[in-house]
Amino acid sequence: MIVEVIQRALHSSSKRVQSYLNEEYIITRPGASAGLWMSFLLPTAIILGAYSCHNVSELYRTAATLSLGLLGTSVVFIAKACSSKTHEYTLIIPSVFTYIRLYFYNKIGVWFSIAGGFASYSAGEAVILLLNAAPKSLTYGEASVLIQALILFLFTTAVNLVNTWHNIPVQCVNTATLILQVGILGVLLICAATCMFPDFRTPLPFYGLTLAVIFGFVVPFLHILLQASPILWILQLLLANMPRIWLVTYWAVCSGLAVLAVNVQIQGEQQASTVIRKYFHILAVAVFTPGLIRECCFLYLASGVVLALITALELLRVIHMPPLGEVLEAGFTVFADEKDAGPIALTPIYLLAACSLPLWLYPSICSEEIYVGQHLLPLMSGLLTIGIGDTAASIFGTWIGKTKWEGTRKTKEGTFASILCQMTVILMLIYFGHIPYSGVMLMRATFAVVVTSVLEAKTDQVDNLALPLVMYMLLLPFPSTIC
Repeated sequence: MIVEVIQRALHSSSKRVQSYLNEEYIITRPGASAGLWMSFLLPTAIILGAYSCHNVSELYRTAATLSLGLLGTSVVFIAKACSSKTHEYTLIIPSVFTYIRLYFYNKIGVWFSIAGGFASYSAGEAVILLLNAAPKSLTYGEASVLIQALILFLFTTAVNLVNTWHNIPVQCVNTATLILQVGILGVLLICAATCMFPDFRTPLPFYGLTLAVIFGFVVPFLHILLQASPILWILQLLLANMPRIWLVTYWAVCSGLAVLAVNVQIQGEQQASTVIRKYFHILAVAVFTPGLIRECCFLYLASGVVLALITALELLRVIHMPPLGEVLEAGFTVFADEKDAGPIALTPIYLLAACSLPLWLYPSICSEEIYVGQHLLPLMSGLLTIGIGDTAASIFGTWIGKTKWEGTRKTKEGTFASILCQMTVILMLIYFGHIPYSGVMLMRATFAVVVTSVLEAKTDQVDNLALPLVMYMLLLPFPSTIC
């Protein structure tokens, strides 16, 4: 009964928000609802992460406070879109709350507290700007996730850079975080400059800008912060032991197979089927699983580097920059699905995010030891839901699916296959000793698998964003756990 009431309320609110967007001449992704519930996922995941482990870093607690503000902004913005009686000043309430909590609880100083309050306030309008900038690419909920992620990244990067100025990081994951933050910031600067100044969209100015950002900002700035060469640090991490070298070699082979698959599809000039696209999901599982179990910090660094690389490649495709622009466009043409209706190819970024989000969000510090126990399962949320579950649902649904869920093209046979395959992987992890068995853990895992599998069948949002976050929240350790 309660679930039905919530569903009706969300459906009604979604229709009103979609009408509001239509009145503003905003074109969202065709064939999908507004997806309001998506706007609550990322902030809630970070907040739950902060309260699930009592020994999280101060930076993570700061991110949790900003997430509270972003969550409040989402609620108020939706209320404003649904009802004309909601006054403009209500948008200030989450902003003021964010400022007060950042200043008095997190104690990060008045200027950062003001910046955090402003960031919280600007989230709602930033979503509208993104939807206008990328028509037909996103729903309201999907745009909210991306904007929230960008705000959280920029704010925590600024706070971390100031803190690092006085305290050089020692632990592997802290150094990796700093390198990724500055590196991704450099990529965002290149993207922003290219969008704002058309002169940078020709080869010589573009590559000149790229070299200037890398060797004039990223590398020197990191050298100052780390008091050491970031390039040498990465090389030392890479060459620290033979298992890591073999892992990188294995990753290179998997990457080569992915490039080969894309090239074959381009040469064939045929649109890739859903089953063929799931090949990359299987490759993602093959790449991420050994890293999660054996080389957490190195995988953390590598996933961030790949995010920066994919973003840069997408920029090359959008502006048709030689020599790769045309090749990338050809790959996008044959692999695009119904969710790539807009000008931006978000599917590769979504797949990487699906596999990496739990690793990026988890409040624990990666150690050099094998991840065991309650830590491994939430970290595998993306691999289970997308790499295993979504792939199984698609393949088996195509092969043997007959009974469709009401209102969707997904089949119940595919959903059952998704549940069965995910539970098989979890039981294998238990059998090989990576997850100690307990009745409570198995019940929670089963519940999370069933919920996300049914959600995959019913939702019209991008499941690569939604499913990992939902399972991650359901599998987080109990509050006050030492992570």
